[in-house]
Amino acid sequence: MKKLPLAIAVTSAILSSNVMAELAPLEFHGYMRGGVGMSGDSGQQVSYQKHDLGRLGNEDDAYGEIQLSKEIAESNGIIFKVNTMLAMASNGARDWEGDGTDGDATFAFRQYNVEAKGAFGGDEVIFVGKRYNQRHDVHITDFYYWDISGAGAGIENLAVGPGTVTAMWVRADSWGEVDTGNATGALNVNIFDLRYSNLALWNNASLELGVDYAMSNETDQFTGELEEGLMFTAELTQGVLGGFNKTAIQFGTDAWGANKAAGLGGIDGSTAFRILNHGVVSFGEKVDFSHMLRYESASDVIAGQNDDATKTSLVVRPEYKWTDNHKTILELGTYMGTNADGVDVGGKKYTIAQALTAGSSFWARPEIRVYASYLSNSEEKSFAGMTSDSEVNFGIQAEAWF
Repeated sequence: MKKLPLAIAVTSAILSSNVMAELAPLEFHGYMRGGVGMSGDSGQQVSYQKHDLGRLGNEDDAYGEIQLSKEIAESNGIIFKVNTMLAMASNGARDWEGDGTDGDATFAFRQYNVEAKGAFGGDEVIFVGKRYNQRHDVHITDFYYWDISGAGAGIENLAVGPGTVTAMWVRADSWGEVDTGNATGALNVNIFDLRYSNLALWNNASLELGVDYAMSNETDQFTGELEEGLMFTAELTQGVLGGFNKTAIQFGTDAWGANKAAGLGGIDGSTAFRILNHGVVSFGEKVDFSHMLRYESASDVIAGQNDDATKTSLVVRPEYKWTDNHKTILELGTYMGTNADGVDVGGKKYTIAQALTAGSSFWARPEIRVYASYLSNSEEKSFAGMTSDSEVNFGIQAEAWF
């Protein structure tokens, strides 16, 4: 008789699984990159300013994500779905890489959430939990310029007029300053995000507008500096030459200023401005071309001072397709600017790679690349134990998403 409840539970699980299978099969998604390489003088291959110079031949890590998603219920036309994602990052230095005290690898739950689609009879999705939230990035530099991800709740793709509305509330305590007067540690910070998207303009063009507000929720004992501020974003997307071109303009204040908007370090009273253009286009059947041009500036970066910082970055990646599965890739990057201390910064990267890929598209993956890269810091010595201003990487890397 003691085994009866277990038998009933197992039978119920099997039957419920069969019912769920009628909605949709289990979805299995993922991403990975990894490989092996070495440098000329620094031992293991190095990575230098990849967000400014490009990621090809300039990544020294192993990274992977595994996502499982399942539509688990349907009621009155509303479909309920559960998503989970586990991620791992390491330096790929050894066979056994566990989450041990030696720091071989780190693991994280990046997503676990529930989605309800069609609650108001359309394509809108209500979500609660930890989630990637409409992240905007430049693929060739792995640079996320609009990313409000984390634990939260919201609704997206709600049809309103000629476009769609997304509204989110996301927790972001990682912004919080550790309060030395409060043993409980970091400050509670919440981000409120509102977007209006898919606003059609002219042929193959659309506009997205957004505002983000970071709000501190301090305790009575908190004595540190609050993290608050606003960021405004406008992004124009134009379909062109079989691909796309995006232009984004962003302006941030205070916590959304130099630190979060421009990545140059920010405080209360700081402001930041960014204009970014990137895209992927095709010239005939043989040549694909991707690029990123970014300019950003920040003011009042250091407390009590009026120091400004600026940065300009340009990366181009042309690809020539010998066949549908073999291509030669070049990636050229340069950046220059001035940091908050008034010191000039800058560097260059030149990469050539031969790739075996699962199709002729720029986005076809998996892709296996054999590469060589030349990296340089034009302002100071950064390589080989800070004894050289340049370095060379050689290696093989695989990248896949599915």
